[in-house]
Amino acid sequence: MSETINTRRYDIDWLRTLAFILLIFYHIGQFYVADWGWHVKSAYQSDFLKNIMLLVNQWRMPLIFLISGVALSLVEVKISSGKLLKVRFTRVLLPLIFGMFLIVPPQVYYELVQSEGYSASYVEFLKLYLDINSRQYAEHQLLSSRTGLSLGLITYNHLWYLLYLFTYTLVYIAIKPLLVRINWQKITENTSAMAIVAIPFSLILFYDFILLRYFPDDTFVLIGDWYNHALYFTVFMFGYVLAKSDNMWQTLINNRNTWLVLAIISYSLVIIRFNRAWGFDVDYNNASMVTQFFITALWSGNKVFWLLAILGFSGAYLNKQHPVLSYMNDAVLPWYILHQTLIIIFAMWLAKFELGPVFEPILLILFTFIGCAVGYEVIKRFVVTRFIFGLKIGTTVLSTPKMQYKKVDLQ
Repeated sequence: MSETINTRRYDIDWLRTLAFILLIFYHIGQFYVADWGWHVKSAYQSDFLKNIMLLVNQWRMPLIFLISGVALSLVEVKISSGKLLKVRFTRVLLPLIFGMFLIVPPQVYYELVQSEGYSASYVEFLKLYLDINSRQYAEHQLLSSRTGLSLGLITYNHLWYLLYLFTYTLVYIAIKPLLVRINWQKITENTSAMAIVAIPFSLILFYDFILLRYFPDDTFVLIGDWYNHALYFTVFMFGYVLAKSDNMWQTLINNRNTWLVLAIISYSLVIIRFNRAWGFDVDYNNASMVTQFFITALWSGNKVFWLLAILGFSGAYLNKQHPVLSYMNDAVLPWYILHQTLIIIFAMWLAKFELGPVFEPILLILFTFIGCAVGYEVIKRFVVTRFIFGLKIGTTVLSTPKMQYKKVDLQ
């Protein structure tokens, strides 16, 4: 089963929806996975969960940025740079700013409650949070995703994606005059499956082997986060080019089984290496440069193969309309903004009942998704809340004549 790029690309909507739903499950898993730092942690932590988390850990965010690049490319001919900047400002940057002051604070509050024994009321905490000159808890190691601007406790936590997306949009606008002069269709018309693998793999391997040594991948401070910028902007532009190439899309689809087999093999080796099983008990830091290179290549390949497999199978089987998409196209951004705060609030509440390692996670999943759905139903009914959460105030359909693709969301 194959679909060409000249048909409506509903698979992009599906991928965007599924990628953010996966992100919700991943963040719920962060509450329970053992040894991995997060804002709050459950009393019921699992070592085995690491293996499941590793399945998506390497490619979940690259996939989201890749989809963002595809979506932008699809509407490029229908939206000017000025209009794009306005859309990104109102639907990405403003929700980020509002989210930092309205949505994120409960996350920081419960983080301090659990890790620092903070006992003041939430109202008192808000006074502390909004004090940009406060240095209290400034050295707290678990307060991740700092802004890098010395704004006290104010942070964007999981909303860092919005900041990075806005920044990449500015870079795109700067280089757009060059991009639109390139005949991407002609350049990529003879691109082979080997090239589709080799080019992103070589770049990502370089980032993993060289840049990651000097720029940690878990700070999410915009200025200086060069490893993540290299990785995410590369896949962002890969998505941009992919959307303009009939041949690349079709090659991805035609070779989807190959990508899946390679993805499964690489993931299996990653798990063996991660658990140091079957003779893979190698100390990376003290290993030879050649050994380090091959271990890094394994992790880099795992990223690439899963991304290609996902794109191939989605292009083959998800390029179709469904009523769910009409709902999720608008709902996914509010769901994304709300989900981590809801996870932490419900997790800390459920922890009081000591429900055990089975019922508590089930209820946390249930409450989180119900909370996102209910939150969206409220948000979409009021102009003010629609504005705060980046929803369109009116209805705008963006399409390209060639792609015949409607309602591609620019988040």
